[in-house]
Amino acid sequence: MPHKIKAAFIGEGGLLPTIVQNVLDQEILPPENVLLSRKDFEDANQLADRGTKFYPDDMNAVVKADILVVCADKKQELGTALAPIMGCTRGRIVMAICKGIDTEYVAERVVKGTEILAAPLQQADDGTYHTTMEFSKNFLPYQVEPCRDILGSTCVLDDFAS
Repeated sequence: MPHKIKAAFIGEGGLLPTIVQNVLDQEILPPENVLLSRKDFEDANQLADRGTKFYPDDMNAVVKADILVVCADKKQELGTALAPIMGCTRGRIVMAICKGIDTEYVAERVVKGTEILAAPLQQADDGTYHTTMEFSKNFLPYQVEPCRDILGSTCVLDDFAS
């Protein structure tokens, strides 16, 4: 059964559309709860045909979401993706997926009161993505399952970190 939360997916790189497709294919979220920015998706028509909601920019997608999934290939790109929306992350979960990150790195780029899940990504020789989940200090336990399901749609979850 799909989670009833709303999630905005922003960022850049090849992993972003892959995660969105996997979340939809595995029915982790209903399509109408997948919030996307036209800025981040070159081929918006294919995803719009699946029932996702598109907004003109990242900010409009983020303010309507409970969870913000932000993907980037490099730390610097993650910081660039978070910069325009950092002021509206309070009370939301930011799930950051990028090589070499941790909760401290993400916390420096969002406002206080933001719950953080950092997923430092690694790609194995066989092409699969592997990660761990590192949670901010006050991350609520009931929020773990939808985040784990979204992340697990594309990545092998090797372990939990706290």
